[in-house]
Amino acid sequence: MRISIVGAGALGRVYGVRLAAQGDDVTFVVRPERVADVRPFVIEQVNSADRRDTLERPRLAADIPADAEVVLITVRFDQLAPGPGVGGAAGGRTVADLLRGGPAAPVVVLTPLLPPQRAGLEEAALRRITPAMPSVSGYLDERGVVRYWLVGFASTLIDEEGGAPAEQPLLEELARRLTSADLPARLEPDVGAQNAATTTAFFPLIAAIDAGGGTSALLENEGVLGTALEATRECVALADRVGRVAPWTKLLTRALGPFTLKPGVALARLVVPEALRFLDAHFGPKLHAQHLAMGAAVLAMGREHGVSLPALERLMTLIEGRAGAR
Repeated sequence: MRISIVGAGALGRVYGVRLAAQGDDVTFVVRPERVADVRPFVIEQVNSADRRDTLERPRLAADIPADAEVVLITVRFDQLAPGPGVGGAAGGRTVADLLRGGPAAPVVVLTPLLPPQRAGLEEAALRRITPAMPSVSGYLDERGVVRYWLVGFASTLIDEEGGAPAEQPLLEELARRLTSADLPARLEPDVGAQNAATTTAFFPLIAAIDAGGGTSALLENEGVLGTALEATRECVALADRVGRVAPWTKLLTRALGPFTLKPGVALARLVVPEALRFLDAHFGPKLHAQHLAMGAAVLAMGREHGVSLPALERLMTLIEGRAGAR
């Protein structure tokens, strides 16, 4: 299958390298200045006896190839907006620009997507898109290697009603190709709403890592931690208005508190210390721009649905203040 992946960060590399390893024709669409980078892509699965895959010469391009059968979007949330280009290059082309100039292939967005951002991207790209929820979490370590986890009880979910009806056969084939690449995937209804609800519910917890200056510092700052937990309760209420939240999501958010988080993190530091490095790399201050964009979007959704989010507003003020501490 000919697959183009817009973005070559941790998520894009895991999906792209796995697909390429089984023989699919994969192109990574990156900033023009990165096209000549000939370094291999290496991915290591942490929770599978350190499985390691290497794509010695990844195919990089500045545009989506005309013969692409499916396009996967794996850029950050803030890079879906009309402002920054792919990879955050100032003045670069946007994702919508790339899609408008690309082939009429199904577009599957693995980036967390809220309803206003989905509508804005579809309007700017002049085409429908298909929301999806990945089952992969990972980060780029100091060696330039992507270390990642596959969630054993979850599959990559692709919204069967997201794209145009004529795209369904290609989306079904994509799910089969992912599954055969040991990335279980399936089509389901209402994935877009579930993705938006889950993202909304969890946002304060991930953004708090930025607000607190990292996982360890957050746990020592009772004021920021308390604000984040209060904001989580607010966002869970908003998520119920947005879509169906997975049962495990509500169980987890209800169980979280200062007396469960601190022992849990202390245990993780002893048993799976890399998980904490992942949290700081994937959700910490490095993603400051994404947190600001997503927080603004969640607050706007709260106003739209008539849900008050005062704790989230306080949390966002703390995150905005972090800019001066860098």
